[in-house]
Amino acid sequence: MDTKSTNKTAFLSNCFPSLENAFLGEIEQYAQVKVFAAEEFIVQQGQSIQFLPLVIKGSVKVFSDEDAVQFLLYYITAGASCVYSFAHILHKEPAEFSAVAESDSELLLLPLNRVQLWMLRYPSFSALIIADYQKHYRDLLNTTKQIVCHKLEDRLLDYLRKRKEIENTALLSATHQEIASDLGTSREVISRLLKKLSVNGLVAQEGRKIKVR
Repeated sequence: MDTKSTNKTAFLSNCFPSLENAFLGEIEQYAQVKVFAAEEFIVQQGQSIQFLPLVIKGSVKVFSDEDAVQFLLYYITAGASCVYSFAHILHKEPAEFSAVAESDSELLLLPLNRVQLWMLRYPSFSALIIADYQKHYRDLLNTTKQIVCHKLEDRLLDYLRKRKEIENTALLSATHQEIASDLGTSREVISRLLKKLSVNGLVAQEGRKIKVR
């Protein structure tokens, strides 16, 4: 058994001890571990999906492009629960989103034809997928609430604090254009709002990086 094969089982069994041994054995047989470099696409909008990716290490940004406007949906990280998956890709239609590695990331890729079978065969895996649906629903609901109820300034501050948490650093390497794309606005608007947040002592521009206080 090679190192990557061992990692497949260790990752899932450590995070989810309730998973059946028979299921872990099938993971060894059918899944693969792949490393994606920062800014490398994992899924591209309009692409046919062949696997269910689970984040082992790193972080992934999920976004949608509509009429040439990019809009951030949410981030997927290997956080306290060890894994957030793209649980909403279990249909056969082309992806309605893109996913790109925010940093060098290690993913466990489960072939979709096996995933559908495993959900019927193994109750613990089915429960994991359902829980993931619920998490992504809450993420999208929160995004919708922010758009409808919050000013762009509040959304910007929430976005910066979220990235601070994900990247585990207060000094973010994020350009004004990148932030504008994620929030669906213009670079000029973001620059103006960052200056306002800086005056209020909430952020500071340090060279090409943004420090979140």
